[in-house]
Amino acid sequence: MTKHKKKKFSKEAQKSPENKLTNQGLNSIISNQLNKSGVGINQISSIEKPGEIKMSAVILKLADPYIKEHWGNENRIHAIISLAVSVWNMTFLSQDEQEEIQGKFIDTLLPPNCHAKEIAGLMKLFDDLKQRKTELFPDIKKMIVGHNLRLDKNNIQLDISSAPLNMKK
Repeated sequence: MTKHKKKKFSKEAQKSPENKLTNQGLNSIISNQLNKSGVGINQISSIEKPGEIKMSAVILKLADPYIKEHWGNENRIHAIISLAVSVWNMTFLSQDEQEEIQGKFIDTLLPPNCHAKEIAGLMKLFDDLKQRKTELFPDIKKMIVGHNLRLDKNNIQLDISSAPLNMKK
């Protein structure tokens, strides 16, 4: 197994106002786009009904290959779960809206002077997560409105609040 060199962002890149958009802010943008598109959010629930698949299990399954790859790096696991949640929500938008928000993510997550290889890697991760969502969970129409992740050396505890989407299209 090869060790990957961790990229350290400059203090200027970390403090840059354009890099301050948070996951919560991005999910807010996604939620607003869904509302504009005529997709309504029904009652928000953090408890699934009996017999329903748990959204926490869905997101963990979606992110599983990346969690395994980065197990032991708590910051990466948090970032992977946050990205998986945001990509999940993005899949309910049009392709143009997805590309626009993906661009905002890239601008937020990567410093302005990063290499093309880093951009390509992040774009591939987006595409892989979207493809896994489509293949593994094509019929689940819920927006994730919040999540809480706790890690210890051996376990992941993920709590999800979600809302069924009212697909008006």
